[in-house]
Amino acid sequence: MQLKHLKRTFTAAMLTLVATAAHAEDKRLTAKIPFAFRAVGSDLPSGTYKLAAISPGSGTMELSIVDTGKTVFIPSKGGGVTETKNVRPRLIFKCVDQEGCSLATAWSGTGTGMEFVTPPPTATQRERLETVYLDRVKLK
Repeated sequence: MQLKHLKRTFTAAMLTLVATAAHAEDKRLTAKIPFAFRAVGSDLPSGTYKLAAISPGSGTMELSIVDTGKTVFIPSKGGGVTETKNVRPRLIFKCVDQEGCSLATAWSGTGTGMEFVTPPPTATQRERLETVYLDRVKLK
């Protein structure tokens, strides 16, 4: 009788693990970034990227290029940042004339985000912001 109970408990535990893994996959975020950019010392091409985590508590964001599998780990400037309302997940880039764009902020869509180090513009350079929205995708 105990063996039967143990098998049921084991089966329930395995189903819970599978459901948890499937749920975690649903939370993966991707971004189609239409321009080359810089992120903490790395020059990255335009393309589709996977974000493994946007968590102010972790202090680091993992960014992977879908086509090549190259992964970079981007440390935040410090603690996380917050916004007053939940807005769609997105990446904010600071772009400067000839210098190109640098990843400045990643927002999770839950009111929290991470800021990253970007080079300051000179007095003669014009800075603009570019926003790339993230999509939740189910990865295989």
